[in-house]
Amino acid sequence: MRVNMLFGFLGSGKTTLARRLLQEGAGDRKMAVIVNEFGDVGIDGAILEGQDLDMIELTSGCLCCTLKGSLINAIEELNDKEDIDVCVIEATGVAEPEEMIETFTDETMRGRYEMGPMVTVIDIPKFTRLREMLGPFYEAQVQNADVLILNKVDLATAADLETAREAIVELNDQAELMFTEQCELDVNKIIAGATSRKMIDYADSRGIEVDHHHDHDHHHDHDHHHDHDHHHDHDDHRHAPAQSFVLDAEGSAPRLAMEEFFSSIPDNVWRVKGYTRLESQPVLIQFTMGQLDITDAEPRDNHHMVFIGPDMDRDTIEKGFRALYDAAKAVA
Repeated sequence: MRVNMLFGFLGSGKTTLARRLLQEGAGDRKMAVIVNEFGDVGIDGAILEGQDLDMIELTSGCLCCTLKGSLINAIEELNDKEDIDVCVIEATGVAEPEEMIETFTDETMRGRYEMGPMVTVIDIPKFTRLREMLGPFYEAQVQNADVLILNKVDLATAADLETAREAIVELNDQAELMFTEQCELDVNKIIAGATSRKMIDYADSRGIEVDHHHDHDHHHDHDHHHDHDHHHDHDDHRHAPAQSFVLDAEGSAPRLAMEEFFSSIPDNVWRVKGYTRLESQPVLIQFTMGQLDITDAEPRDNHHMVFIGPDMDRDTIEKGFRALYDAAKAVA
């Protein structure tokens, strides 16, 4: 089974890329996806619903540390189905790529999967701001990629694009650069791309022998009951300093009031996403550091909103958010 890992900060376009890979890259391939959500409720998985594929959602943590054992179990579960050709892993926006590389070069995992190129999606209009704000963590997502997708170029000025490109090349001059709008690209360059050079280099630098040309026969002998807590010490783990919480978004709120709520939301709320109803119309709301997108959605049984950021004042945010729905009820 081939594994393709997708990285990129919150709101960069990872889910859009995952959807393209799964829809356009399938062909005769049987596809699967593992979606990692930092919050307690899965939203990205819901966005990918309706496709003919195996999907596993891992929530309430990060694949590179707290959910590492869950990731290994999920990969093994998919591999044992024997008919899956490609597994796309969409990591949370605060995942550390090097620790994911570490997982797949661990003695329990190495050589068992064909590792496609490590892909990082970059929100070009926000690149300079995010680099200044997040420092080494954000730079690591660039440095540990085989393919860098410079996304949302249509929203950046020519000067900002060139400034970002130069800084990105300085951080990683070995990666292939792809300039995209809404992650439109030739998906086969990822689905059928070369084995991850970053993973090979990581293994070589640590004297780890990895069979780069292994037999991809699914019938292998291994014990599914490894103790996955022993692998690594994460005291030096470099996550972005974020937390998350989930708010109930049942009911219906005025669209203008919702837009005003997000226009005044504190700067430390980096990302908000979820489903609700605005004036009775089901919608998907995605907010990323000042940019709000509201799109119509299919009716759903449950509506939640996930908030992600550092040191958020939940009580104040929740009070303002609930007021939107309470005001609508009062008018009704």
